Amino acid sequence: MKVLVTGGTGLVGTYLQKYTDGIFLNSKDFDLTNETEVMRMYFMHKPDAVIHLAAKVGGIMDNIQYPFEYYEENLLMNTYMVKHARAFNVQKFVGVLSSCIFPDVVDHYPMVEEDMHKDLPNANNFGYGYAKRVMGCHIDIAKKQGLNYSYITPSNLYGEFEHGDLSRKHFVGALLQKIAIANSSGADKIVLFGDGTPLRQFTFADDVAQILNLILKYDIKENLNISTPDNLTIDTMARLALEATDSQHLRIEYDTTKPNGQYRKDIDTTKFQNIFPNFKFTSYLQGIEKVYNTIKQQHG
Repeated sequence: MKVLVTGGTGLVGTYLQKYTDGIFLNSKDFDLTNETEVMRMYFMHKPDAVIHLAAKVGGIMDNIQYPFEYYEENLLMNTYMVKHARAFNVQKFVGVLSSCIFPDVVDHYPMVEEDMHKDLPNANNFGYGYAKRVMGCHIDIAKKQGLNYSYITPSNLYGEFEHGDLSRKHFVGALLQKIAIANSSGADKIVLFGDGTPLRQFTFADDVAQILNLILKYDIKENLNISTPDNLTIDTMARLALEATDSQHLRIEYDTTKPNGQYRKDIDTTKFQNIFPNFKFTSYLQGIEKVYNTIKQQHG
């Protein structure tokens, strides 16, 4: 089976190269927001299976400032990828969504896969969240017409291969970079957005790569939420990070003029656990130690 991976040198894609033999593409190879380019990609490589990781991603302030770009670029690439996978007879397609697809507030937690359609996504990630939600709908419709298309919805991710500056990184990556910069510059504090009260699940991207490989290997057809069970406050995660990086001398200062973001968006992983009951996730402390060591090398 010939496997094609978009976003192949990104956060999850770089880890996936360890587990899956395939064609790993990035934005330098094809512009996936251009329909002609997507058609050219499929014609050139003729894949049997596609893992669609490519996306425009960024931190909360970047999403707030550029919602049009986050919606349009993700909507275009996702639509063209699914549309032409069908046109070029791709036998298996796995899309990667985000927990940003889920409603801002629901009447129960954690959220199950079907909760995606209950209400609107959080306003701060509305463009990105809705574009990902639309891809989920597109894939579900393809599935109804007999295609072996599915998606996974991971919680927030972190890892050693998250690219971009602080504005483009998710919380854990940005947190660890702030710690590394503070330590290398001799600062005595780090500044975080909001007040530290929101709850988050964060999953090590290497775990998601392993799961994607298992989905291909065993031809899993179900849509699955993917996450560690831990649901911690931002403040707890920050203090654990200071401990894990031997940085307890740094103070945490909260900038309450900046947004908190969604209060909670923890997802239910019962379906995943039923299919892969023996899968062991990387613990938060183990994961951040690996990521911090990588970032620390970059900042001296």
